[in-house]
Amino acid sequence: MIINSSDIFCNYEEIGNFTNNSSCVNTTQSSPSFIDLATFMHIFPSIYGILCTIGVIANGLVIYAVATCKKKIVSDIYVLNLAVADMLFLLVMPFNIHQLVRDRQWVFGNFMCKAVVVVDVSNQFTTVGIVTVLCIDRYIAIVHPTSEKRTIQWTIIINILVWVGSFLLTVPVMIYAMVVRKRDLEICMMFLDGPEDMYWYTLYQSILGFIFPLIIISTFYSLTLYHVFRSIRRVKRKQTVWAKRATKTVVMVIALFLVCWSPYHVIQVINLSNNRPTNTFVYVYNISICLSYSHSCINPLMLLIFAQNYRERLCHRKELRSSQQNSSKTTVVKTDGSSVATDPNCRSTAM
Repeated sequence: MIINSSDIFCNYEEIGNFTNNSSCVNTTQSSPSFIDLATFMHIFPSIYGILCTIGVIANGLVIYAVATCKKKIVSDIYVLNLAVADMLFLLVMPFNIHQLVRDRQWVFGNFMCKAVVVVDVSNQFTTVGIVTVLCIDRYIAIVHPTSEKRTIQWTIIINILVWVGSFLLTVPVMIYAMVVRKRDLEICMMFLDGPEDMYWYTLYQSILGFIFPLIIISTFYSLTLYHVFRSIRRVKRKQTVWAKRATKTVVMVIALFLVCWSPYHVIQVINLSNNRPTNTFVYVYNISICLSYSHSCINPLMLLIFAQNYRERLCHRKELRSSQQNSSKTTVVKTDGSSVATDPNCRSTAM
């Protein structure tokens, strides 16, 4: 199949009709399949089209909610960069969908091939990188809330470093991504010389894009949960609401990361020793790729559904605009008689 950034041309052995991430897939087999392989592959353009449409709308709403907030908190910067990374990937997805519709024929030239592949792979590293540093930020915010380093300025610098690092990690992709002519077709793919190159590229992608970040995420969220549950035993019952919210976020982020990316990277490694994949393997392989791409769509939906502050910014936008005509700020009167001016546009909740 598939989305061109993942396709790798193997010139050391015969390949089947569909060649994917770091693999040489031979789809010929004697055993029957539950659905015709060609029909199965033609389902994906529609699936990717739906993911692209929903993802662009959802990420657009998240970007709008954050950008229109005058007083941003640290979490907003991470969320904004995450949404921008997903949006960039989704905006180049139509090129990939076009290639699928044309039976993998690439018509946009070599430069666009490299550009689309770089954006695709860079999105993997950028998204995982931002989720990882966001986990570290949550640990600092909960365990060391008085830290002076947790500022908007430092957060912007950290996100810039993540973007730069992700771009540097795509240098191998820039070198090997190209348009290759195969059987009267021009296909955009990763052109690797042989099994050794595939082996090292797969390890490179899986270790830096999944295993290492997963270790960091699991470590810091485990430390965060340990601190939360230890605090429950020492403080009043009111803290349990905060604890439940932190726990819920921990479970969602890790579960989303594992569900979307684990199958893809596990099958990538298995595929290194799978010289003659069966049709069933091709089905599972392409479903895992689709699941990994769905992460860019599920990310913003999770924020819009579960993060109360982003929902409020969108749902109450009209109400807030009308209230601003009378007063730009709302005055809250404390029980002691003093007053505090607050901006109703930006309600911060623990993410």
